[in-house]
Amino acid sequence: MLQEIEIAGQVHGDSIMFPEHRINLPKSAIGMPPYDREIAVGDLAFLVVAAFRRQPHINNVLTHISSANWQRVEQAQRAILNPLTASRDLTPLARNILDLMCADRGVTGRILKPYFRGLLASILSPHLAALLTDHVSFLFLELELESRLAEGIASQSSPK
Repeated sequence: MLQEIEIAGQVHGDSIMFPEHRINLPKSAIGMPPYDREIAVGDLAFLVVAAFRRQPHINNVLTHISSANWQRVEQAQRAILNPLTASRDLTPLARNILDLMCADRGVTGRILKPYFRGLLASILSPHLAALLTDHVSFLFLELELESRLAEGIASQSSPK
């Protein structure tokens, strides 16, 4: 928990420096600037969830929609942030979180969308942040298209 708080404090700042003595870096990454390093999806999900827990409104909303099960929130984030995940592979919780992260609906969407994008920009290199933002946006667009197609089919099949 202490490590989570320390990392969350770093996430809120300018950039995260990964001290060599605190994590197991491959030898090829030692001495490399943090913006050139790659990060594992699980580690990134952990950092994102820690940052979400630090922001009071996002914390309250995610606590509510996950029934206070932050392990499920982290699993959902792992799926969302995994570049190999397709929208059909997302759980209902992950879909709900993805909607909050990408849509400009409601107070939470207007808070979470720029917060998430700024967070990625502070953790990752600009190139990786852009790629991941595109992936997350694409997942959201797939779900939106699926939803609208389902609405269209339902309205066509309903009696008039």
